[in-house]
Amino acid sequence: MANSNNLEQSVQSLPLQSYYNSENFNDELKAIWQKEWIYTCHEKSIKDPLDFITLKISNYNIVILRDKNNQIVAYLNTCRHRGSILCEEESGKLKNNLLVCKYHQWSYNASNGNLVRTSSFEVPSNFNPEEHALEKVQLKLWNGLVFVNLDNEAKWNTESMFQDYDEIINEVGLEDFEVGHSWEKTINCNWKIFWENYSECLHCPNIHPELSELVPVYGRRIMDIKDSPDWEKFIETPDPKYQGGLKKGAETWSLDGSAQGNIIKALQGTNDFPGHIYLTNWPSMFMAIFIDHVRIVRVTPINEKTMSLSVDWFFESETLNDPNYDKKNVVDFATLVMGQDGDACELNQKGVYNPTSKPGTLMPEEYELKRFHDWLRQKVNYV
Repeated sequence: MANSNNLEQSVQSLPLQSYYNSENFNDELKAIWQKEWIYTCHEKSIKDPLDFITLKISNYNIVILRDKNNQIVAYLNTCRHRGSILCEEESGKLKNNLLVCKYHQWSYNASNGNLVRTSSFEVPSNFNPEEHALEKVQLKLWNGLVFVNLDNEAKWNTESMFQDYDEIINEVGLEDFEVGHSWEKTINCNWKIFWENYSECLHCPNIHPELSELVPVYGRRIMDIKDSPDWEKFIETPDPKYQGGLKKGAETWSLDGSAQGNIIKALQGTNDFPGHIYLTNWPSMFMAIFIDHVRIVRVTPINEKTMSLSVDWFFESETLNDPNYDKKNVVDFATLVMGQDGDACELNQKGVYNPTSKPGTLMPEEYELKRFHDWLRQKVNYV
């Protein structure tokens, strides 16, 4: 097994109570969700001046907007008067370059967060408006994607931030892509269970029969050919079941495997494209690059046993404008797979509540789960 990816021994998983214990969840909010870079949206989701979106991370609430000067900024979505929320909607457009509290009409400059006016008749002598600006949230625009960090001292480091980083992201020109479709799903599971499901393929043949047909190596309950202890025996076998990639004749993740004649410009002429390239950023997102489109999945916790999945499909404008290209071919396939994953995650969540002090077990193929658990344990003390 020395030449395979696999763990040499089984190891203990996280304690089962960590998937529903409110104390652990609050520790995760403080140590992870308040400290890590969180994906919010593509910049074209707030394409025009005064467009905004809001992001909820459990009870935390952030507003991200494009101001009148076309700059993207982010603030805590909290009025400095008595804490009322400023923007209730998930998305919308400001009437002008002001964020106005609906409760008492305190108004803030959307460009810098400064307090412009209150609704009081008099301003007390000890009240300094400069001390009552909105609290800014650190923001980073990268390849057209908007990230925020509630820790204003946090530094951006692309390669360390992504657990699986590939330079191809800098070549595809994602900032110029269009948002072709969006989809959301609430899953009744702890957010960690979703990432665990994402990190292994032991479940693939029985949970994802369609995906296992499209990506034959998944049908072997592995994610990579080197997950098999005897992978070297099949190094000359041309079957994608042993070499990885899509089944013969398939081009992309779609209902029929077809890219319908469209290939991302930066990938045209590529002879060794593996069918899909993943970039993973714990705790909030992963990106999948396909030959004809890009899909980004955002994970956000609602509470200790519920999470939200927000998914966007991105296409080059030429692809979306092609009358012969039906985006449902890729969208419907991905929603099928993600729906199956959601059902599996809920199945997992239902079983963790029984009163046992025994943790779960990670088997050799679950090396990515161990990497995720090691990352978690560096930040949170699970007992």
